[in-house]
Amino acid sequence: MSLPSATIARMSASCVETERPGLWAGFRATLPVALGCVPFGLAYGAVAAASLSPWQTSLMSLTVFAGTAQFVAVSMLAQGADLLSVWFTCVLVNLRLLLLSAAVSPHLQGIGTAQRLASAQALTDESFAVSLGAFRTHDAKPVYLVGSGLAIYLFWQIATLVGRLASGLIPQGFGLEYALSASLICLLFMLVHSRRQWVVALLAIVLALVSRLWLPDAWVVLAATMIAATVGLGLKRWL
Repeated sequence: MSLPSATIARMSASCVETERPGLWAGFRATLPVALGCVPFGLAYGAVAAASLSPWQTSLMSLTVFAGTAQFVAVSMLAQGADLLSVWFTCVLVNLRLLLLSAAVSPHLQGIGTAQRLASAQALTDESFAVSLGAFRTHDAKPVYLVGSGLAIYLFWQIATLVGRLASGLIPQGFGLEYALSASLICLLFMLVHSRRQWVVALLAIVLALVSRLWLPDAWVVLAATMIAATVGLGLKRWL
């Protein structure tokens, strides 16, 4: 006995839906990257010891959840900067997240406000790279981004607290400050495949290095990214 075509279509759609990677797929896929963030979290916790108590260190990680901005904040606080200056500088440092949000937003259509807010909190350089790759190649569900960010969030909280409590045991010059840069370089290879993408990525690197000669550090990444992306649009018809 054959099933009605409408029933077959619903069953097929259901199978396709269940095969799309979701929250836990994003969590599992990001675990290796999250482990790579642990040294950076330990370094932040150690640096925060100069200006924040353990609970303040954890509170910043829970609410801000932005490694570079947190490093900038604790460094400025240790130097006696006022809170408004710290806030403004951290906003500038995180302006790149506007570009990441714009790139990932087409894959988050149709989600509710709660999931949209969770996705915003989960968005980091690492979760962006992992999730965008899954959106492009596996048609992952929008909640994949939340799962990806959750993995990093969990390990970041543990690492920062351990780093703060064990700050006296972490030797100076241990090289932990290079952990984030190394992990981001690895993530670059997950996103860049075509010749045009490589041209844009290399151009952004060169622009970031050169622009440091005359731009404040907070503007370097944003300026380099905007210029390289604009050039990439112009090269789209040739590469």
